[in-house]
Amino acid sequence: MDYKKAFETMVSETARYLTECGLKTMVLGLSGGLDSTVTAAICHEVVHRNPDKGFRFIGVSLPCSTNSAEENNSASLSMQGFCDEYWVENLQKEYLLMKATCEQHYPSTHISQGNIKARLRMTYLYNMASVTGGLVMDTDNLTEHNLGFWTIHGDVADYNPIGGLWKHEVYELCKYLYTEVFTDAESAAHKALRAGYGITPTDGNGVAAGGDMAQIAPGHTYEEVDDILMTYLNTKDDAVELQKAMERLNAAYGAETVERVLKRHRGSEFKRRRMPLVIERSLYD
Repeated sequence: MDYKKAFETMVSETARYLTECGLKTMVLGLSGGLDSTVTAAICHEVVHRNPDKGFRFIGVSLPCSTNSAEENNSASLSMQGFCDEYWVENLQKEYLLMKATCEQHYPSTHISQGNIKARLRMTYLYNMASVTGGLVMDTDNLTEHNLGFWTIHGDVADYNPIGGLWKHEVYELCKYLYTEVFTDAESAAHKALRAGYGITPTDGNGVAAGGDMAQIAPGHTYEEVDDILMTYLNTKDDAVELQKAMERLNAAYGAETVERVLKRHRGSEFKRRRMPLVIERSLYD
């Protein structure tokens, strides 16, 4: 992929959408992870390259107790490096109150607790977008979409510039950004991108000890999981081709791993009927 073209398209298409919809503010919840950091860089460039439009980029870090110090530090660098306005709002008190309220009728689980955190964050961000005349930026990638690694009405927002990229491609875009665009090694922007690149991806809610891959494909990489997903999606409508594909995937990664990935994909289909607006991959691929 031409990551320069992809980045330029993401910036220009985001600016076009804001202009067409009469919006001025991009609001983003910054977790400190790879996806929100790359999205922050895109939002920054939208503002920087369109000084006559009056765009603003507001970044908010909304930690709970399960956010690691590494994530919080990376989020701080992203805010300093990319945002026009930013602050930290700890939601632990609000989370504990909502958790206790929900548990009056049914006990919670690790997953449901993570969903409460995600939905509280989105309530905060949507309020901010409403009062500033803007929209909330979505940060999920194509791998997360296809695995269901997101919360309905939680971390799904209005507009997603990176939603056409697989996770391993987001890594490559991030690397392009800190080696070709934000090259000043002493700048907060460069440091933020390097930090986001190095953080182990998790759901940010304390659910996945060891990162996302510990849930779905222990011992494997995003490139390998993306290969499983892409191959399945490209061949699932042709029985003969699908059988050949499955034989290759099983030999390469093990039948248990392949089935675990595809089971997660199939089991999250109901979520993908509620997708945000994503920049079409065909514009840059």
